[in-house]
Amino acid sequence: MRRLRFCEVEVSPESLRGALAQMLMRPSPPQALLMVGMAGVGKRTLARALVAAWLCPQRTPDGHCGVCAVCQKWSESGEHPDMRVLRPDPDQIKIDAVRGARQWATFAPTVAPVRFILLEEAHLLNPAAANALLKTLEEPPPRYHFLLTAPASDLLLQTILSRCRIVRLGALPQERVEAYLQARYPTLEDATRQAIATFSDGALGRAIRWAESLQEGDAAPRARDALHSLLQVFARLGQASLEDALRLAHEFREACKALESGVEARSARAALAIGLEYLIQWYRDALVLSYPDARVRFSAHRDALQQLAQRFSLTERARDLQAIIEARRAILGNANPQIATENLFVRLLRV
Repeated sequence: MRRLRFCEVEVSPESLRGALAQMLMRPSPPQALLMVGMAGVGKRTLARALVAAWLCPQRTPDGHCGVCAVCQKWSESGEHPDMRVLRPDPDQIKIDAVRGARQWATFAPTVAPVRFILLEEAHLLNPAAANALLKTLEEPPPRYHFLLTAPASDLLLQTILSRCRIVRLGALPQERVEAYLQARYPTLEDATRQAIATFSDGALGRAIRWAESLQEGDAAPRARDALHSLLQVFARLGQASLEDALRLAHEFREACKALESGVEARSARAALAIGLEYLIQWYRDALVLSYPDARVRFSAHRDALQQLAQRFSLTERARDLQAIIEARRAILGNANPQIATENLFVRLLRV
């Protein structure tokens, strides 16, 4: 598989591209870089493009050259002898993985001028692993550099943050997502492409996954129905009783799982976090209904939103919105996903 060059990666905000290009042309990479942004926004794709560029001795502001001896060492599966990747297994990065990386860091680079340790979903480091990483960041081996990804910076230890340069990725504008889908998936119907671009929330990776699942006949029905099932759960919040809370929480988890079913090794936490992003937007819509000029995201479900607004006061809806935000943060941390979602739905249905 050909590796994407930095210039081929979609980046938002656009001003970030110039800053990263300047960073690429400095003599050496940052000691530690933390890339933050919501799921599907392209953190992993950009991180790997940057690592490929920094490993390449002939890099340009556009990225790696693709032809030198270092670039030729990339495998079809995206591995390189001078890059080590740590990722959750399945919901935590454990201390043994960090210890293994520290042992690997005792060796000199194989072919590149530097080596990189890439930590995907670094917020899922367990406490022991986080402390072990901190020791390495405090006394980094010569010619070793670190690139971390996470959905938000405040999910990591402050002591780790203080040693990282932070890059914040934003959502792509809807028109850029739609243009990308049109170029890559020309057979998608216009209405389908527009729907994917709308509900991807500017997360291109999410849009690509949904588009590709629709190209596969067996996966298409589930991919099309997952979001609909999720919205059905939301629509019932305006009329369901407290006794329905646990059942709705279960249906919510199943819908989230189906929504992200095409992602290899997608954890339950990541899938639930995406579902909660939509629930946040649902409650945001319920808060702005009384403003005629406000943009309502789920306008096709205005009746259900109105029902929710009539059932709960403005103060109660604002309080519940904060509870959803806190539940999402807890799930991205170390909270039990089932308990967190059940507690949340009990709170949302408490009259």
